[in-house]
Amino acid sequence: MTTQNYLGAKRERRVLVIDDDPSVATVVTSALSQDEVRIQHAETGANGLQQLVQFRPDVLILDHLLPDGEGLQILGRVNRIDARLPVLFVTARNSSELAIEAMKQGAFDFLSKPLQLEKIQEKTQQALESRRLMLMPVQLPSQVDPMIDGADHLIGQCPEMQEVYKAIGRAAAHDVPVLIEGEIGTGKELVARAIYQHGRRKDRPFVKVVCSDFGPEWLESELFGHEPNSFPGATERRIGKIEQCHGGTVLLEDISAIPQPLQSKLVRFIQDKTFERIGGQEAIQVNTTLLFTSSKNAERLTTEGVIRHDLFYSLNSFMIRIPPLRERGADLTKLVDHFVGQFCRVERIGQTGAVRTSPDALRLLTDYPWPGNVAELRSVLRRALVESRGTVIAGDYLRTALRDLPRNDVGLETKMLSTHVCDWEDFIQDKIDAGSNDLYSDAVMEMERHVLTIILRKTSGNQAKAARMLGITRTSLRKKIHYLGLAIEEFVSTV
Repeated sequence: MTTQNYLGAKRERRVLVIDDDPSVATVVTSALSQDEVRIQHAETGANGLQQLVQFRPDVLILDHLLPDGEGLQILGRVNRIDARLPVLFVTARNSSELAIEAMKQGAFDFLSKPLQLEKIQEKTQQALESRRLMLMPVQLPSQVDPMIDGADHLIGQCPEMQEVYKAIGRAAAHDVPVLIEGEIGTGKELVARAIYQHGRRKDRPFVKVVCSDFGPEWLESELFGHEPNSFPGATERRIGKIEQCHGGTVLLEDISAIPQPLQSKLVRFIQDKTFERIGGQEAIQVNTTLLFTSSKNAERLTTEGVIRHDLFYSLNSFMIRIPPLRERGADLTKLVDHFVGQFCRVERIGQTGAVRTSPDALRLLTDYPWPGNVAELRSVLRRALVESRGTVIAGDYLRTALRDLPRNDVGLETKMLSTHVCDWEDFIQDKIDAGSNDLYSDAVMEMERHVLTIILRKTSGNQAKAARMLGITRTSLRKKIHYLGLAIEEFVSTV
């Protein structure tokens, strides 16, 4: 499958299971029953490879013992067909060395038998997200019509964004580490994916690591791996993402969350492409490109001692600064048109091709400072479109979506859209005044928005933790985030 034909936000997600035990496919189907995933099963390696071409799965679950060969042999052939396909390697409990060898050969992760439903769901969802990041196109204005559906778009023609596009082209032409700097919600991940998809490694794996999700030792293990008993909890050898993605790209989100000792190890890797696993003595050499993001000024973080000088100097030659939305002038109207059109055509919110934004609404959008940048704009427009239920996004709906935050409010530059606490008396009165005939549904949606906002903020945007706390599946949580117009990047802990 190519990036170009991975189109459509509604495209069904597919999982192929290659295992001679039919019960494995049954367990996988049960684990993913609420996740809207289509599952297909093959009992031999030969049949599995045939289905790989015909079925075009997003994730492959592969057993290591098959009637016509070993899983490692099949994995090698899978890599030649589609090197970017995330493979979950299934092993028996006593086959840890085999699992490690599979990881060295590029497997995304492994599952131990007997299979556990929660673990299958967790690993498969991670693999599906990795596949989406690799294959969902990130299109630049100069290359395609931004109104084409089925892709993520970098929108805007202001001089600052033109510089961003030029920098993406330069970075994509060279396998060099890049630091992408921009406030929360500016689109740093999109820029990273654009570099990857337009570069020479576009047919190799791309993996994102959110550095703030890990403690110091576990972050180092996540990146570089560890040997058995190298620190508490490290019972078996582990292959890190940098070794696993040999020939590919690893995105490290939030450089300021990387501890100083690990920064030093990263500097060495950038310089000579070698490292040792935690507790190991063997120097391992791999060819993996690193991309970094920062939500604050990297030079200032270096002066404050958060980022090591040698790491900053290693990245300083290739830095991309994404401007905040408030500095992008006329790009705002282009983004509004794009998002409204996308919601109508792809997400079927509103009336396709008929929704426009009133002059009053455009004035509100222009005057608002957008502390959450493009991610907040998208969230506000989706909510306004859901609530307007007509052909015009009017100013009153936008005032509701913007939570009536005044421009001179203290600390507005750091206040996110979702910090508002609902006054139910005013909420109900506003709905009555607006002639609502669906007040109960509106109130439930408002309640869900606040509950999810609180939980997502408490979990720093970690959807797996949030889903467990709420007692719902990650798929249900993602649907609610999407439907309620919440921007997940607003909740991710970044400094």
